[in-house]
Amino acid sequence: MTKIRLRGLKLLEGGAQVLSSGPGVSKNLLSADICTPLALNKINLTFLAHLSPHKSASCVTSLCTEGSAGRAAASLIGNLHSGDVGVYLHEDVSTLSIFVHDQRPQVAGSLLNALAREEIELLGLASSPSALSSVVSSADTEVTIGAVFDVFEFPAYGSPSDWYAAYEGKEHLLRKIIASYQEQVIKIYDIVQEPNLDLWSLDLSNPELGELGEALSSLDRLGIRMPFVVAVPAPDEADLRFGFCFASQQAKELKHTFSRHFVPKNLAHEPEVAALFIHGPHFGDRYGIASKFVEGLQRAGVAILAMSCTVSSISAIIGKLDLDPAIRTLDMIFQRY
Repeated sequence: MTKIRLRGLKLLEGGAQVLSSGPGVSKNLLSADICTPLALNKINLTFLAHLSPHKSASCVTSLCTEGSAGRAAASLIGNLHSGDVGVYLHEDVSTLSIFVHDQRPQVAGSLLNALAREEIELLGLASSPSALSSVVSSADTEVTIGAVFDVFEFPAYGSPSDWYAAYEGKEHLLRKIIASYQEQVIKIYDIVQEPNLDLWSLDLSNPELGELGEALSSLDRLGIRMPFVVAVPAPDEADLRFGFCFASQQAKELKHTFSRHFVPKNLAHEPEVAALFIHGPHFGDRYGIASKFVEGLQRAGVAILAMSCTVSSISAIIGKLDLDPAIRTLDMIFQRY
């Protein structure tokens, strides 16, 4: 098997995952009941995946924090939610990020195939323009690293042992949190937009990850690119809910490919959406960045259909018609270098 060549990987261990799920009417609470209270309490988000398409009856948000902040984050979110919203805490998780995926579906597909072969439970998935991050239980960290090296190769590391030798002793640097969010105007490198996309969502179980992995790899062979992907635990907790974005003109190929490899549950297709990507210095090390982003779009009346925060980027999927007001709003919140 020919391995896919990537540039690197990063591991954050000792984290905690908080899951919030509820009816679709709660989708506007991403700001008030999740991001804002965490920012006010200086709790940093190391990972965030959110999925609430217009046609979906439910809204799911999965976030990760430092392990020591997990219970506080779950308590804050639980106290603000009503009784029809569930809040769950999964302690002791790891987040593994691989670079650079270049929007290639085969990178995500190969990762899902590797996890399925090792029967590793995937707890979450998020993407940025450069990275793909997966959340697993800390008990599965070592086997996950091995699975990654089975399908990917990295120029600086020939084997998992090479990578561990370089990683050992630097864990404290990767986990350092810079809690000094004091900028009046947050500096970013740019706001990148990608219109003319469709948002797809579906549910599947962890044992079916391999079938989805094969489907994504076959899309790659057709030259199709995937600008955005997230996965969150589905509300019934037995499945994962995936959200993907592809170019609008590729809808026919998507339907055919999915149906050829497996029978997706709750398959939904939302046309005419757009993606927004912002990237900034130390985005992954400071609390409150996601909060400002979400609060601004909410004030502008822009609904966030899906969202991903990982490494140094925030990605959001919104309606195509909301693109211009969203850009104007973000330009008032963030300052481009």
